[in-house]
Amino acid sequence: MPDWTGLWTRTGRPFFDPAQEFSELTTAKLQPAALEELRKRRELSAQGIEYDPISDCSPPGFPRWLAIPFLREFIVTPAQTYLFSETMNNLRRVYTDGREHPPLEEAYPLYYGDSIGFWAGHTLVIHTSQVSPGIFHRNDPQYSEQLETVEVWRKIDADTITADVWVYDPVTLTEPWYVQQTYEQVPNPDGYLRIGYWHCGENPNNVVVETDEGTSQFGDFTFTEEDDE
Repeated sequence: MPDWTGLWTRTGRPFFDPAQEFSELTTAKLQPAALEELRKRRELSAQGIEYDPISDCSPPGFPRWLAIPFLREFIVTPAQTYLFSETMNNLRRVYTDGREHPPLEEAYPLYYGDSIGFWAGHTLVIHTSQVSPGIFHRNDPQYSEQLETVEVWRKIDADTITADVWVYDPVTLTEPWYVQQTYEQVPNPDGYLRIGYWHCGENPNNVVVETDEGTSQFGDFTFTEEDDE
């Protein structure tokens, strides 16, 4: 099995497609309804009116998991590969023991879908389906529960892992969306740095209060006793 030990962080711009320019709406080819929804949401965001599914501490979900900017750990075994993210210890479990997806009559939407794959040498190929609908990233398009993805993961040098990703969703996309995600190893020579479970609900300043204007008001915003004064 390949050696993917260590801690890793995603690189690139803060969009699902890390190569997207800030001036672009998206690099995805969207269905008309999905394109209009994205435009309206970006217009509201520019006015400071924005709601993100993780604003209430919900899981980011997949495929957004690929793009969130937090520490990661990849644990490789012959039968399963575990892809961890520091965000609330979000775990993707990829079965590589030859099993199929659950039959359609037993499948139901999951935050991170159902992932199966196989190894071709040191290259991991993953197929994911059975996802709950969500958004690809903040200010990115939405996707439906019909989304499926194919990922090809490789360690291209000692400090870099790439994932070529093809996204298929007949509800929101007019053609498959290809992006490449890159993860760089975080220096940790003494092993002091660890992935720690955290949850945004632990911070009282993250409480979201819904108002008629669609923005948030913070009642008891505080950092320290000195700030309160």
